[in-house]
Amino acid sequence: QGRWDSMARSTLMTVLLVILSILLPPLAVFVDEPKVNDEFFISILLTIFFWLPGIIHAFWVIFFGGKGQLKVMDILILVCCFLLPPLGIFFKQQRITVDILVAIILCFLFWFPAVIFAIAVAFFGVTCAKAI
Repeated sequence: QGRWDSMARSTLMTVLLVILSILLPPLAVFVDEPKVNDEFFISILLTIFFWLPGIIHAFWVIFFGGKGQLKVMDILILVCCFLLPPLGIFFKQQRITVDILVAIILCFLFWFPAVIFAIAVAFFGVTCAKAI
């Protein structure tokens, strides 16, 4: 149980860092590495002059910097969960399951719940197969 709690906590922290990277890239860099260093100042400069490079730099520091919280496949799965939720679930599970069918139905009805469902299945281990 403890392993799942720590994995969920780190995944939740990563999702929050991604959101923070888009809104305030320097703050995301500081939260990821809580020290004022060259990465923090570079992020401030890039964000002041060009917002998009500041976001890209924050993503780079968070995902490939000191801690390296996610692997490249996890980044791809997270992007797919936002753009095409059933595909994100398929990439994570590597097989067709009832969760993909639920995500397809949710996509046709409401997009946002499908995204939330896909993230829950891909990163938190929620599944509909246990309910059936």
